[in-house]
Amino acid sequence: LGRVLFYDKQLSRNVTVACASCHHQHAGFSDPRQFSVGFEGGRTTRNAMSLANLRFTNLKGTRPGFFWDERAPTLEAQVLIPIQDQLEMGMDLKELEVKLQKLPYYQPLFEAAFGSPQVSSDRIAKAIAQFLRSMLALSSKFDSAAAKAAGADYAVDFADFTAQENLGKSLFINGVGGIAEFGCAFCH
Repeated sequence: LGRVLFYDKQLSRNVTVACASCHHQHAGFSDPRQFSVGFEGGRTTRNAMSLANLRFTNLKGTRPGFFWDERAPTLEAQVLIPIQDQLEMGMDLKELEVKLQKLPYYQPLFEAAFGSPQVSSDRIAKAIAQFLRSMLALSSKFDSAAAKAAGADYAVDFADFTAQENLGKSLFINGVGGIAEFGCAFCH
């Protein structure tokens, strides 16, 4: 159900964009454009970030939330915001519920997922969020090198990395000048 919803343009006001319109599978479920494009062709103010490994984000409330500005406290809350955004998808949630309830392919999917064919915003959010949590990136060069160095300090150079890759890893984890707050890993 979550996968169908993610790729369905019915979630936008004029049936022109889906979640997948900005989160391209071939680009790691991100948008290669600097600014994503909404349902009427308008540009958003930010890039659609990658959806990979979201299941590891905000575990037990360790981070404030989702989006670049972390305004959504949960993944379920996050997935409904672009649907309602007047630039991105432009849908009212009550209108969306009625619209999807009328589409014959959704009733059996909601029945299978939730035990009844009733469409609700809460169920839409849960289904899409669960689909997003299934998107895992587990076979990167970093994953392989980290597995070989199991238990070692990530600050130590990985044998399988080039000098440039180790420098990038160091900047990401340790920050600039060893100040972790200036490193990517402080937030990511």
